[in-house]
Amino acid sequence: MTECVRKEPCFNTNTVGVIAMGDENQNTEEVVEETESTENTEREVELQGIKNNSENDKFYPSSPCSLHGRRQIFTNEEEITSGNLLKVLNEAISVHNRNRSAEDYLMKYLRGIQPILNRVKQHNSEINNKIVVNVANQIVTFKASEFAGEPIQYVSRGAKKSVPEKIEKLNSMMISEGKQTKDFDLAYKMFTVGVGYRLVLRDKALDVSRAVETGEYLDEAPFEIYIPDPRNTFVIRLNDVSKRVVAGVTYVFLDEQKTRVQYTVYTKNVTYTVEGSTERADKITKRDVHNFGMVTLVEYPCNTVFMSPIEVVHDMLNAYSLVMSDRLDGIEQFIQAIMVFEGVDVTREQFLELKDLGAIKIPPSIDGRQSRVYYLNEQLDQSQTQTLVDDIYQTILQIVGMPSQGNANTSDSSNNGAMIIKNGWWNAEARALETENAWKLAETEFLKIVLKICEESNALSGLSVSDVEPKFGRRSYEDKLVKTQSFTTLMGANVPPIQAYKYSGLDSDPEAAAIAFEAYQEEKAKELNGFPDLVRNAQVEGSISGGGQEETVNTRDTKENGQRGSEDYWRYRRRVDRDGDGIVNEH
Repeated sequence: MTECVRKEPCFNTNTVGVIAMGDENQNTEEVVEETESTENTEREVELQGIKNNSENDKFYPSSPCSLHGRRQIFTNEEEITSGNLLKVLNEAISVHNRNRSAEDYLMKYLRGIQPILNRVKQHNSEINNKIVVNVANQIVTFKASEFAGEPIQYVSRGAKKSVPEKIEKLNSMMISEGKQTKDFDLAYKMFTVGVGYRLVLRDKALDVSRAVETGEYLDEAPFEIYIPDPRNTFVIRLNDVSKRVVAGVTYVFLDEQKTRVQYTVYTKNVTYTVEGSTERADKITKRDVHNFGMVTLVEYPCNTVFMSPIEVVHDMLNAYSLVMSDRLDGIEQFIQAIMVFEGVDVTREQFLELKDLGAIKIPPSIDGRQSRVYYLNEQLDQSQTQTLVDDIYQTILQIVGMPSQGNANTSDSSNNGAMIIKNGWWNAEARALETENAWKLAETEFLKIVLKICEESNALSGLSVSDVEPKFGRRSYEDKLVKTQSFTTLMGANVPPIQAYKYSGLDSDPEAAAIAFEAYQEEKAKELNGFPDLVRNAQVEGSISGGGQEETVNTRDTKENGQRGSEDYWRYRRRVDRDGDGIVNEH
C-alpha cells in the first residue's frame, strides 16, 4: 500500500507582487517580473510563487512572514533636536518598514487581492477556479460601522453649570471639521491594519494676528484635523516606563517610482522637513519653530497589541476561499467529465457525430465482454462541504466577535436582551469595549491638543480635559422604548436632564438634548407663570344676592379654574425648579 504524503499546501501563500519582508535590517518593495525561462518546472514556480497577470496589470502581494500586530518604535533620546534627528529617524525607518510591509499586505487583502488568486494546482490544472470570498471586508466594515458609524460626541463629566454650553460649542467645532466622517475613516484604517493616526494642526488663517485677536478663521474651529495613511505614518516613543511620544512622522513620495521621500517630523516645539529615500533620511531641508509644547500626531491602536481582526483569522479566511474554489472545481470537473468507451472502437469522426446527434449504438457483447460508454467522474459531496463551509464561517465570526447571521431562531419568545446575548451581539459589544478603552486614551491626547489650540486662539476657554468625556453611539439595536422608560425613571428620581440623557442613551448628543430640554421647560414655565395671577384676580362677577352669600355660576367656574391652574403650576415648579445641583426646591 502506497502512503500518500502531502508535502505542500494546496495553494501557495507566498504569492507574487510586492516583496515586502526583507532581512532584519532592510525592507524594500521589489516588483517580481514575469520570468521567461523554460527551465523552471511547475514545482519551482509553486515554491517561488511567481505569477504576473499581465492582462490586468495586477500584482498579488506576498504574505509577510508574521502577522501578529504592529511593532512600536522606541528611542533612547529624550528630546529630538537637529543634532540627533537623522540618527533617530534612520533607526525608526528600519522598524517602520517591517510594519509597512504588513500594513500594505492587509490593505490589499481587504480590497480582495488575496493569496488564492495565485493558486497553483499540480494536477488537472486546466480547471483552477480562484474564488475570493472577501469576508475580511465584511469584518472591517462591520467593526468600523458598529464602532464609529454613529457620531462620537463629547459630553460633560462633572456637574459644572458652564460646562454643557462649552461642550456644545466644542461639538459644533468638530462638526465644522467633519469629525464624524474622519472618525469613521480612522476607525476603518485602524481595524484594517491594527493602528490609525490623527494629525491636528492650527487653522491656516488668512491673517494669523487678526484671527487670534478676533477669532475669524477659515471655519468655526481654530484647528484642522487630518487622517494620514498609516502605511506612511508612525510615532517614536521614549524607551522608558512612560513611553511618551517624542516625535510623530508622516511622509510622501516625491516621484512615481517611490524612490525619493519627504519626511515631516513633528516634535513638541519644532517641525522638521527631511528628504531621503524609503531606506534612510539624508538631510534636513526645513525647520519651523512653533513652541506649541506638544506632539500633534496622535496614535490610535486597535488594541493593546496593535493587531487587526483580519490578522486573527487570516489563515481561516484563506481556507474559506480555498474551500469555495475547490467546491466550484468539483462541480466543473463533474460537468466536464471524460467519456470512456469500453469495448467500443470509435473514430474521431464518429465521436464528433456522437456529440452532434447525442446518441450512440453500442455493439453486442462478444465473448462475454460487455460494451459500455460512460463518464469518468467522481462527484463532490456538497452536503459535507456545506457543513465545512458553515463551520469555518461561524468560527470566524466567533473569533473576531461578530453576531451570527442567517441561522438564528427568531420565532421563539425570547425578549430583546436574550436575543442580543444568544445571537452574539454581546460578544461584538465586548470586543468594541476593548477598542473603546484604547480609543479613549488616545482621544484624551487629542483633546489636550485641541483645547490648547482653542485656549491660545480665544475660541474656547475654561474647559479642561477632565470636563469632557467621549460618548459612543453604539448599541443601536436596543429598544427605544427601554431607553425612554429609563429616561422617564431617571427624571422621576430628580436626576438632572443631562445625566438622564447620558445614562439612558436616549440621544446620541446628551449636551444638545439637555439644553433643548431646558429651553423647552423654560418656555412652558413662562406659559404657566400666569396661573397665580388668575387665582388672585378671580373676583366675584355678576350680582350677589342675600348680602353677598350667593355666587353666580360664572363666579364659581372662575374660582374653580383658578384653583386648578394654581395646583398645576406649583406641581410643575416642584418638579423642574432646581439650582443645578439636582436638589428639588419646595414651594
